Amino acid sequence: MRLLFRTVPLFFAALLLVACGSSDVTENPGASERFRLGMKEYEDEDYLEALNHFEVIRLQFPGSSVSDSARYFTGMCRFHREEYLLASYEFNRLIQGSRRSALAPDAYYMFSQCYYQMSPKVQLDQTNTQRAIDALQSFVEQYPNHPKAPTVEKQVLELVNKLADKEYETAVLYEKMENRQAALIYFSTIVDRYYNTYVADDALAGKIRMLISLKRYDEAASAVDDFLERYPESDWRDDVTDMQEDLAELRQEQTATQ
Repeated sequence: MRLLFRTVPLFFAALLLVACGSSDVTENPGASERFRLGMKEYEDEDYLEALNHFEVIRLQFPGSSVSDSARYFTGMCRFHREEYLLASYEFNRLIQGSRRSALAPDAYYMFSQCYYQMSPKVQLDQTNTQRAIDALQSFVEQYPNHPKAPTVEKQVLELVNKLADKEYETAVLYEKMENRQAALIYFSTIVDRYYNTYVADDALAGKIRMLISLKRYDEAASAVDDFLERYPESDWRDDVTDMQEDLAELRQEQTATQ
């Protein structure tokens, strides 16, 4: 009887260990199962819960076949949560660590989109806009045949226009303050650097105004000829033509007084 009583507790202890082992299998799924659960939450747009699954994979199964995918979708979850700086970090880690990965091109694209989203309104400092342009151009250079390349090229042009718009607003502000020399610098910057933007003709017209105001008539005359040749359909054409006529009289007066 003593032997029987000793055996029964051992039997129940064994059952308890088996039960615990079964629970561990259920509660601690492998990398592939974790990824499946994460993708289910991702597709349901529960990005925070999806993040938990993807981060467990990266921490517990760094060498698994789904580790790159887990990092990519960690970045995607961050992106959808508008955590763009954190998302860019994840995409960059994937790019730097797995350049031969099939996910590298899409990761590079998403990296550029993080910076595109961080570009601020035109009234604010445009440092992040320049970073976004660099990231977008780098993506197109690396993957010119990527399906998203045409979209990214349009985004580059959009952001370049934003930078030009920022410069133009500054130039107009200096013109209103009658700081003509400073206004001329900003108008000239747009003419030289942002010549393919929608404010290029506005800037060249502004440059002509400033040159006339500063009595730099020869430079103004050259700028007028340049304007009329480059922008025959500009809304500023009539104004520039009027400035050309005024400029002719001013040059005559200047010659007469010399």
